[in-house]
Amino acid sequence: MVGRELTKIHEEFLRGTAGKVLEIAKNRGEIKGEIVLLIAPASEGDLPFAAISIPDRVAKLMREEKLDEKTALKKAAKERGISKSEAYRELQQKRSNCYGRSRGGCPHKGTFSS
Repeated sequence: MVGRELTKIHEEFLRGTAGKVLEIAKNRGEIKGEIVLLIAPASEGDLPFAAISIPDRVAKLMREEKLDEKTALKKAAKERGISKSEAYRELQQKRSNCYGRSRGGCPHKGTFSS
């Protein structure tokens, strides 16, 4: 949300996503006055894929889209703009961390094939 000229006669608020507010502002041309920018935290559904680890994203794709691990890994790598081998290394790192924990301690239990 962008607030302009707060507590003044010409007070106004522009609400929406950052992209929507930017679009509105660009269409108006020059904007004068004091401006306050308020940003709310993203809801989980709005998080960019980069904010979710590769293993978590792969697990989510396998669960929600019924993909096999290889296809889910390929899709997760593409979403991130990284190579499949880089994504696979991150997945393997998480596997080694999880399998090193005591039984039942891995949040990805049942996600990875052995």
